[in-house]
Amino acid sequence: MGIVKISNYNFTFCLFKEQHVPPIYHTIRNTRTGKNYVNPDSTLSKAWLSRITEIRCIPEYLKPVSHTLDNQLKELKISRIKGFHIDLTGFSCVTDYMNSKMGSKQRSRLKSRMKRLESCFDIRYEVYFGEIEKDRYEELFHNMQELIKRRFDQIGREFNQAGKLKALKKRAFDLILDKKASFHIIYADSRPIDICLNFHFQDILNGAIRSYDIDYAKFGLGHIDITKHVEWCLEHNYGILDFMWGDQSYKYDWCNNVAFLGHHIYYNPNSLVHRLIVPLRVLTYRFKDYKEAKKAEKQKKAALSRTANKAKPTERPEIQEIDLQNKTDAFLSEPYKEVSIHTATYFWLKPLVFNFQYQYRDHSTDITVRELTNLSNTYLVLGKNKGIKVLRSSI
Repeated sequence: MGIVKISNYNFTFCLFKEQHVPPIYHTIRNTRTGKNYVNPDSTLSKAWLSRITEIRCIPEYLKPVSHTLDNQLKELKISRIKGFHIDLTGFSCVTDYMNSKMGSKQRSRLKSRMKRLESCFDIRYEVYFGEIEKDRYEELFHNMQELIKRRFDQIGREFNQAGKLKALKKRAFDLILDKKASFHIIYADSRPIDICLNFHFQDILNGAIRSYDIDYAKFGLGHIDITKHVEWCLEHNYGILDFMWGDQSYKYDWCNNVAFLGHHIYYNPNSLVHRLIVPLRVLTYRFKDYKEAKKAEKQKKAALSRTANKAKPTERPEIQEIDLQNKTDAFLSEPYKEVSIHTATYFWLKPLVFNFQYQYRDHSTDITVRELTNLSNTYLVLGKNKGIKVLRSSI
């Protein structure tokens, strides 16, 4: 018995990130628009009969058509992973879509968060699609990596995607120039706080990589950037916004289509070896998926536990509210130096300052941060009418 070659492809990665289609398919049909894409790399060869070919992660709105070699290849379809996407067919604006998918309380909360973000900072929404300067691209990609790493550190998971991002970085610049990829950015006071890298195919926007600054968590950046994505898609006649796989709550909040992604296995039914190997692989996948589901459940519980116990009370800064109308507050007359929360020494103050802005709707230009020079580890965050005193535990 010779060694059987098994070819594996991730259809989504091939189509969107790598911009090619597995060669076993000669045509890709967009089931929404009826538009066909003819695969220029398609091959018709007897070699397909000697190998097992697996194609996974095929979204339901695309129908790939394979070479059959005169019906000598058999196709087995299995269901494994859920895919999430937004189908914008029939919607004219983002408000229409939100009304169809969300309740009034959820819509009101999202609108309130966006208004607060825009009232607290100079917010700019930018899309780089078709043009971007190389230096700007390099800077944004670096910022995106740093935001992702900080998020991994926050949830206590190892960031092991640096190698894959490095390889992607080499390709994505040209893809943006060719309108096959785009950067969607939210800037606050000229700083990128939300960076998404997307890929494009026909009328489909694939949300490949999403990142945001965790210090702005109170404002719900993830939901705001999806709102802007939906808005952009409708303005540019895109019918699908695809969030791929991964069981995350925001996808259920936004996606009106949750369905199993296609997983196709092609093999030669006249080969005894193929007929033995394919069922074994299917059983292996069933076991693997069961183990992955258990692992994901365990990680979710661990994450909730970490969130509930991420810091002991003695490790948290003590915060006291200050009424700036009360001129007798002794702390306001203490010697101080003004500090910037955007320098490394004072990064830890950022979420406290932003949460303060969220609560009182003060713009960043109206905020001053003081370090009291005569009192150890004591800081003041002052807005228009209110302020807070921050007492940090000794490090």
